[in-house]
Amino acid sequence: MHSTPRDSAVATPAKPAPADATGALHDCRQRLDAVLDDTGIALWDWNVQTGALEVGPQFAALLGHEPADLQPLTVRTWTERVHPDDLLGTKDQLRRHFEGEQARFDIECRLRHREGHWVWVHTRGRLLSRTASGQPLRMLGTQLDIGERKELLHQLFDAAHTDRLTGLPNRAMLLQRLELAVAFLQVDPGERFALFFLDFDRFKNINDTLGHAAGDQLLMQIAERLRGALRVGDVHGGGGNAVARFGGDEFVVLLGDARTESHARCVADQLLDLFARPYELLGQEVHSSVSIGIAMGEPNGRSADDLLRDADIAMYEAKRTGRGRAVFFDRVMHDKLRREQAMEAALRGAIERGEFSLVYQPIVDLETGAVTAVEALLRWHHPELGEVQPNDFVPVAEDCALIVPIGEWVLREACTHWMRWWRTLGERVPPVLSVNVSRVQLQQPDRLVATLLRLLDETGMPAHRLQLEVTEREIARDPAPVRQLLDRLHATGVRLAMDDFGTGGSNLAALRKYPFDTIKIDKSLLDGLADHPDALTVVHATVNLIQNLGMASVAEGVEDAAQIGILQAIGCRFAQGFLFALPVPAHEVPLLDQLQGPKPAPA
Repeated sequence: MHSTPRDSAVATPAKPAPADATGALHDCRQRLDAVLDDTGIALWDWNVQTGALEVGPQFAALLGHEPADLQPLTVRTWTERVHPDDLLGTKDQLRRHFEGEQARFDIECRLRHREGHWVWVHTRGRLLSRTASGQPLRMLGTQLDIGERKELLHQLFDAAHTDRLTGLPNRAMLLQRLELAVAFLQVDPGERFALFFLDFDRFKNINDTLGHAAGDQLLMQIAERLRGALRVGDVHGGGGNAVARFGGDEFVVLLGDARTESHARCVADQLLDLFARPYELLGQEVHSSVSIGIAMGEPNGRSADDLLRDADIAMYEAKRTGRGRAVFFDRVMHDKLRREQAMEAALRGAIERGEFSLVYQPIVDLETGAVTAVEALLRWHHPELGEVQPNDFVPVAEDCALIVPIGEWVLREACTHWMRWWRTLGERVPPVLSVNVSRVQLQQPDRLVATLLRLLDETGMPAHRLQLEVTEREIARDPAPVRQLLDRLHATGVRLAMDDFGTGGSNLAALRKYPFDTIKIDKSLLDGLADHPDALTVVHATVNLIQNLGMASVAEGVEDAAQIGILQAIGCRFAQGFLFALPVPAHEVPLLDQLQGPKPAPA
């Protein structure tokens, strides 16, 4: 006696079925074939012991054959038609059914069509009888063409995992590929890879100036360049590289065969060169360089999300340090980001908590020693972080747009202070109050102009006594929009100064295009003024041009007394720096008048 299989649904007669029963079953199957002829369901009848496989006309038609073409058909010849990737699963399903682990044989697989392509089928079957020794004897089943369903699923998969505009994989698909790459890396440490996070510079400007249709064209051209530059694997499978549009103008590249940083660097340099080339959009030549952050996939336990985060952090570092470059992630960046996040949290509410204050540094007339202006400088004292340097917290405030309300607070507070000095000092008040304007404020021109007019009205500050400082770097970044804004600001009656001149790469001749009253020469141009003739020549030419344009020149960061004589000799009238005075709080500004010589009456 053989043991009864665990699944009672599988018949296990002790003896083979009698001949008359077999014949009746055969007749029944033929009648069922006729009934199912129009349904697309094909029947098959397998003698497990001999291997003979009897099939109906639907089975043959599904594979592009006439029934006679498949005779004699055996399970061996049938399995030769199974796709190699599906064969192991098919055999395992059959074994599990024979051993009673599953009530039926049930699998989806691909079979080779007569014309060579693959046909998806759903095959189901059940063991009907066993031999006296318990061996499988006869099995009956069905086979159904599921190609249309698979194609529909394929289309649904594409819709869910493909970016509609560019045709590239989307964020969801990229994450699946990245998770697979991370899993392979944990098994085989040699399977290193590189993850690139790409962000295209000035994309928003293109959208704003040429329209969203042009922006869409640019994204499609970017996608085509990426496809052409990289060996991209199939969307549905592994292997090769993966390129995905992550959202907006952000793209991600999974470089599957980058085993070393030098290899990743080489590919990154190629992409930088590729995207430095101009695009043709709506008949115009447009430039949009790319900033790339790179995270190397290494067997260190980092997840797919960790790698994406690290590549993103490196990309922002690339943008922060000049754009159009590639930067590898390192741990210092992550620690810096955590500090900045903590700083951002601390910045929120700092105005309401009274943590900000202003100090003022004088600008001095080198001929008379008089204080001709004071520049308002922001300071932040946090109860836990202590005194936080502007170079640390201002970039954080700019990135999270907190600099806008902070900048408005600075403007209001400085104007209030000046009016208080005026009431105390009268004509001895510093003639001009200089306040810095952030790049983020420049990006909101309507708000900036409206805020300026409102605060001038509310505080009573005379417009011609207020000077707004804009850095050369921000002017060079977006020259046309900034020029329009400066014209609007100048029309309100306020004075305008270009700050940090010499650091933004502006053409000297371009100064005449802007309505500046003052040009502040950056400290970096003054370094070595006494020792290097070339530096002296550059500064001298700069001062002469500024004067010829009817503007005033201010030397910034003067700390060496030897520089004063040189500046006077080349015609630079005004200077600012620690040599004259450290920044002082508002209540000490009246004392600056006592420390300096006489000054002319304010205009």
